[in-house]
Amino acid sequence: MNPETNKFEGLKYLITEKYKTDDAFEKALAQVENKLIRPNGESVPKHWSVFAIDEEIVIKDYTFKVVYINESSITFEPVGPVIINKGE
Repeated sequence: MNPETNKFEGLKYLITEKYKTDDAFEKALAQVENKLIRPNGESVPKHWSVFAIDEEIVIKDYTFKVVYINESSITFEPVGPVIINKGE
């Protein structure tokens, strides 16, 4: 989520040509973990919130799964139990 524009941007992992073979893909992914790039090629600032499809997140004590993201919206699917009167 770009906090300057309040829009979602599609991010990619930075993978160099030498790691594009199938047998080296896992190794490459481990090396570039957390090295996401923006569509314009710039690295993603550390303060940005990053969401991924199938990621589970908690909102107001309820677990949701991210099922869809586009430039201006995100769709969550409930997956956790309802928590009523937490703390009582």
